[in-house]
Amino acid sequence: MVLLLHNHELRGLMDIGEYIDAVDEGYREIGAGAGAAFPRENLWIQGEKLDGHRGGHLRPGSKASVKFKAALLPGLGGAGLNAYTAGLPQGLETFMFLFDTNSGALAAVMEVLYFDWLKTAAVSALATRYLAPPDSSVMALFGTGRHARSHLYALTQVAAITRVQAYSRDKSKRREFCERMSAELGIDVIPASTPADALRDADIVTTITTSPVPVFEGADLPDRPLHINAMGAHYPWVREVDQHSVINSRVFVDEMEQAWAEEGEIIMPLEAGVIDQSHVIGDLGGLAAGKIRGRTPESRWTLFLSGGTGVEDVAVATRLYQKALQKGVGTKFEFNQPYQYEL
Repeated sequence: MVLLLHNHELRGLMDIGEYIDAVDEGYREIGAGAGAAFPRENLWIQGEKLDGHRGGHLRPGSKASVKFKAALLPGLGGAGLNAYTAGLPQGLETFMFLFDTNSGALAAVMEVLYFDWLKTAAVSALATRYLAPPDSSVMALFGTGRHARSHLYALTQVAAITRVQAYSRDKSKRREFCERMSAELGIDVIPASTPADALRDADIVTTITTSPVPVFEGADLPDRPLHINAMGAHYPWVREVDQHSVINSRVFVDEMEQAWAEEGEIIMPLEAGVIDQSHVIGDLGGLAAGKIRGRTPESRWTLFLSGGTGVEDVAVATRLYQKALQKGVGTKFEFNQPYQYEL
């Protein structure tokens, strides 16, 4: 039996802390060498971008893309493929095909948009747990969309944040976001009038925007220990964080192979000859498995770059599938395998 799970059925199956734990477990298995990750592939649809095409950061000459990424996490009992389209008039269509690595059976077909919203925040929180200075309390947040909201919920799980200084380009949306999040979280979420104002006294900086260019000047970062999560950009020709910030940070990524194919923050300075690949210390699997050091006593800035991998998709999907079975959520259906071939 295969379980079909819609976005609305996933809501409430796990709290944000459980999402963080699932992502931690998945990356720990990768770091220990027991699992495997298949980096995201982008298949570009050639043509002219029209009014109905809503994808951003497109490769020149392309109007949209079909993407897929995968992972194997036998310790969690799951393997899967996340496939989706981006940029076409229907919008973002994204689905997970989850297999049981004990039986080999297809376990579930799942809509991804809801859990992607929370697992992305969980990745940011996990990196913050490993890399942020102890006793971090002030956060600079760039972006005030739906992902920024889930990020605040997740980051307050791993750091005792008392003040958030939020910046985005739309003044009215920025103000509305801050009022809402202050009420929901019971902490001071303050609209910042400029990127530099957002950075003032920050211990943690998080960017979750659609900007193709850096959203703050690295020269404006406080001269003190801090941690940066750059979560929005993941194409070689775009970046949310500038070269100054990268050069002067201890850099970590979500998954090494995928990062060197996608993350403009490290690809651009590498091509300019101002860093080499050794500038990236390691990835989240290495941190979770305890194989690499995160923040060191002499660290000033740490930087985590993430575009989303199949590891976190499969880790979260496996946990959600198990929860759905326990709670009787979803629709069961069968395929008619095996099949006898006749002419």
